[in-house]
Amino acid sequence: MTTVFQTPLAPPPPRPVPLHKVTLPQTVFIDRDGDEWQPIGHNGAGELLLSCPQPSNPEDQGVGESFAWTLPLVQAQFGPLIARSAVSG
Repeated sequence: MTTVFQTPLAPPPPRPVPLHKVTLPQTVFIDRDGDEWQPIGHNGAGELLLSCPQPSNPEDQGVGESFAWTLPLVQAQFGPLIARSAVSG
């Protein structure tokens, strides 16, 4: 007979991660104007940060540090977004 103390514990199951917090490998996002948004990292909350290095409107290209655009902010402001593999290019 085994007791509770002798029964091996199962490892905890993996925790799911929301998609907006996952880095999608080599994926870019195309907005409604055809501009390409590239993943550049994550913020403190783990949200995916995006950058649009070459906007089609020259007035949108600024100097200095870029605003921290998260995937939900880009979707709300410039969506709908289409995810595309950067390797299919």
